[in-house]
Amino acid sequence: MLFFRRVLINRDYALFMAGSFVSAMGSWFQAVAIGWIVLELTDSPFVLGLASFAQMAPLFFLGFFGGVLADRVDRRTLLLWGIGTGSVALAVLAALALADRVTVPAVLLISLVIGLTNTVVWPAWQPFIKELVPDDRLRDAIAFNAARFNLTRVLGPAAAGLLMARTGAPVCLAVAAAGSGAVLLATWLIRRPRGRRAVAPPWLSALAEGIAYVRADGFTLRLLLITGLFGVVVLPYQAFLPAFARDVLSIGAEGLGVLLTAVGGGAVLGAVITGSRHFAARPGLAMACSALLTGAGLMVFATATPPNGFPAWVATAALVLVGFGSIAYLTTANATLQLRVPDHLMGRVMGLWVVMNAGTTPLGSLALGGAAERFGLPEVVLAGGVGGVVLGAFALATRAFSISAMPEPAVSASPVRAIT
Repeated sequence: MLFFRRVLINRDYALFMAGSFVSAMGSWFQAVAIGWIVLELTDSPFVLGLASFAQMAPLFFLGFFGGVLADRVDRRTLLLWGIGTGSVALAVLAALALADRVTVPAVLLISLVIGLTNTVVWPAWQPFIKELVPDDRLRDAIAFNAARFNLTRVLGPAAAGLLMARTGAPVCLAVAAAGSGAVLLATWLIRRPRGRRAVAPPWLSALAEGIAYVRADGFTLRLLLITGLFGVVVLPYQAFLPAFARDVLSIGAEGLGVLLTAVGGGAVLGAVITGSRHFAARPGLAMACSALLTGAGLMVFATATPPNGFPAWVATAALVLVGFGSIAYLTTANATLQLRVPDHLMGRVMGLWVVMNAGTTPLGSLALGGAAERFGLPEVVLAGGVGGVVLGAFALATRAFSISAMPEPAVSASPVRAIT
């Protein structure tokens, strides 16, 4: 009991984490089902990448604008509207699948709608967590949020794989639609006292102020750029796991659930360890080593396969390393960034973080999906692993994330008035 009181921090944070856990479980049912439906309809790695692109590309093009909105509008209100709209879109897709009327254009269109809602939800999510907890507990809160999400990586894909193997992908989508309302309810139940909120500058000035801050702060700029490359080169492997499970490892739908569970198991460990004092003391070194480990694990996953004489469990075990390294990197980078950025710029900088973290991945998925159809899926995934090793080695060699390279940026914020 004392452990849960410590990690859940307070009532509002505990509510938000509980609702998020149920909703994230549903999101894995959604991911497994959509990937399998697209693969069954098209038999194409490129279209798998296109489906990922449709849902995630809006974050690249509009994530920064969502961050500006998160600095201007009550974040709880943004979350309620954004999550609610996404839930309705997912329910429509589930209904089409249950009626056996789902098509690739329908999947792509609804994925795009969900992606557009994410451009509002994601930039507001992390700053909203910061509003719920004291500053001295922020790193713990972010680490627990990451562990919470990645625990669903362990439970969700395995459960989804079993359910889909027995009842089909449409039922998985229906479960996902039902689960998506949990975080909506939890957010609605959060009641925070009305505090002081800055009067934001005009839109263009707000955009320019956020960009100027990042340009002036060398550490933040380097962190965002390296994270963007990580998203383009390394993280797209996730979009191709359905094809890898069926065509390379020959383990089918249940095996896909096992692959995703392996990623999730490593990711939980990675998220938990980022809350340790060792990661907090040397976050730059931790990020560089995590990127190296991710790339190395992905290289093993791509090469240690049955066609090369290895049993499927070797590639599955390699995904534990991939999950550990990738989430350790992203969680440490996220916490370090939030602890550095001034509160009045938090939404805009986190909007750029969403662009470089999540928004670049669909671009990589689209490009690597096309390359996979020409050169082969294992070869493309191997190239992504090599890219991760190169990024980690570059960060180590150049001390790109060094604490000594983190001077306070010399940017003066626009004057604002406070209102109650």
